[in-house]
Amino acid sequence: MGIILDSGFLYSLKIKQDELHSIAIKLFKETDWKKYGLIVTSNLVVNEVYTLVNIRTKSNKAAFEQIERLIRDDENFFEIVFLRPSEFQETAKLFKKYSTPDRILSFVDASLIYLSQKFNFTTIISFDNHFDGILTRISG
Repeated sequence: MGIILDSGFLYSLKIKQDELHSIAIKLFKETDWKKYGLIVTSNLVVNEVYTLVNIRTKSNKAAFEQIERLIRDDENFFEIVFLRPSEFQETAKLFKKYSTPDRILSFVDASLIYLSQKFNFTTIISFDNHFDGILTRISG
């Protein structure tokens, strides 16, 4: 058993000005992390979180420091799985499989679906409803 973390949750968890910050904090406090055991995200999500911070905060250095503590320092509570080249190919297959006119996925989202299959996880913390019907989504 394990759980996957999406970029929106990680971003909202640390950026107080984000409209979903209070929901992310509540999720963090109320989630029984020990129940899940392994908590993971992909290196592509980390890339996306840094990009979100840069764009949404207009390169706010304090916001970068908040994210740094979460991703690299003392506040880290999850593992970052680095995808290998062959795993990019598998992710691309899932990207094609699950992307439809009614469900627009990013490649980053597909990487999380890939991780769910790789680790046999069924649960994700995400604010994005395009995971619905694929994974059990915790969203507050």
